[in-house]
Amino acid sequence: MKHKKWKESPWISSLKFKKHLPFEDSVFNSIYRTVLLRNVEFCKVITIEDRAMCVRMTNKFIHQAILTAFAINNEELSIRELIKNIKNNYDLEKEYYFLYIVYQELVRRNNPSSNQLLKDIRRYEFQEPFKSLFKSFDSKLAWDFLLFDLAHQELNENMFKEMWFRYKGSLLDCPPNKYSEFIFGQYLKGAEKVMDLTKSSKKKGSYSLILERAEKRYLDKEIFIAV
Repeated sequence: MKHKKWKESPWISSLKFKKHLPFEDSVFNSIYRTVLLRNVEFCKVITIEDRAMCVRMTNKFIHQAILTAFAINNEELSIRELIKNIKNNYDLEKEYYFLYIVYQELVRRNNPSSNQLLKDIRRYEFQEPFKSLFKSFDSKLAWDFLLFDLAHQELNENMFKEMWFRYKGSLLDCPPNKYSEFIFGQYLKGAEKVMDLTKSSKKKGSYSLILERAEKRYLDKEIFIAV
């Protein structure tokens, strides 16, 4: 998807809701930024001030998506209204991620309208580099679901080592070297060097319990079974 500087949606900005977003939901701002938006540009970064502005833009974008999902959950806004108006306000990349965050928030709140929104999200082309790493779009959905739980801690190499051995026969469909390149480019950009995440003597580690609990909560549990 081509980069285009983000401009706040006039339609989203104009919405006024009766119920206020719970304060504790603010924790998901950093989780969505870490898992989904680390490589999505909201402005051109040249200076430190530019970077700070981009972080503020990203946080506002995520907050508005979370707030929109909260309004849908409270029946103050409909999926149809959202889809109709968001397409007129955002470029394709921002449109996809906005709807995707709304979808994930509806899933988190066990709102059945998430299924309706997912049908629209599936219409977007499954993009690289994800297309070359995962068996399907559904595999990427499951992967993100797991990472949302892990991202309550800082993402690190050991997490992704464990995920390779746990999901290389189910969610993932890529050679080992491509996996390591993808992880460091997508989630661990601050690392000093790219290391091989597919060589380890331990197939179960300290994150197994978190992953097992997440798998049990996931609706499509069979997707984690190696084939």
